Amino acid sequence: MPEESINRRRLITMGSAAAASALLGPSLVPAEARAAATWENLVEKSSFASATAFAQEWNHGYPWGDVHNGAARMLSSKVSLSGGVLTLTATRLAQPDGQSASPPHAPLWYHSGAVHAKEQIVVNDQFPEYDIEGEFRTQTGQGIWPAFWTTGIAPDWPPESDVLEYVGDSTNLFNTWTKDAGENDPAERTRLSGHNPDAWHKYRLWMEKDGDDVLLDYYFDGVWQATHRGVGWAGVPQYLIINLQMGSWASGIEPGDALWSQQPGPSGNSYFRARNVWFGRTRAW
Repeated sequence: MPEESINRRRLITMGSAAAASALLGPSLVPAEARAAATWENLVEKSSFASATAFAQEWNHGYPWGDVHNGAARMLSSKVSLSGGVLTLTATRLAQPDGQSASPPHAPLWYHSGAVHAKEQIVVNDQFPEYDIEGEFRTQTGQGIWPAFWTTGIAPDWPPESDVLEYVGDSTNLFNTWTKDAGENDPAERTRLSGHNPDAWHKYRLWMEKDGDDVLLDYYFDGVWQATHRGVGWAGVPQYLIINLQMGSWASGIEPGDALWSQQPGPSGNSYFRARNVWFGRTRAW
């Protein structure tokens, strides 16, 4: 691992530039980190503390509507706040609530919740670094598909970064989607298993501009897991989304399968919880 990368990863796990300087020495701390005025928070950890705080920094649903590529329709009534914790609840219905307008057009057997940040992510020369982090706990298993992710604003997809994604099992997927990969496969994927997703864990993504690309460092519970490259991501606006999707690929089936119309999954409620979610960026000018 290059020494420059080691220094950068050590720096972003520290609590402040001063702490990093004490560890690494001032000459190894980036100028952006040394100048506190260049850092700005876009979403604060306190944004789930009240309905008022939430409304200042988050919107309900997906940026494009109430459905996506799964079997759930997202409703604001399935999003709740208590004690600084955001809870998304997915409920199995007695019959489908129509069909998703997004491929693969799953029948909507669930009502669930999604939220997205009002502030967008744009890694460019003015904002060369972003730090995105949150603590989450989620149920997993067949039909359950929670995610904490970024995605390009239409028609610019990819980019997409999946910081937390469990697709029907207890293995987290750190995924990076770029235009040089096939439409159905991420350009890079790092799997993480051997933990209990239904306990509080910290998921973190550090983005850094590298020419026309963006370097992405993925962390779990403060430990670096992988570095991916977002090819051609620089300058492309992205949304930050938290959602509890259900069914579809998480059910282990595809369109045309015998059980596709039933979307196998939990018969009652499923939960995805978040706290201390925040993100910020460096400002070069």
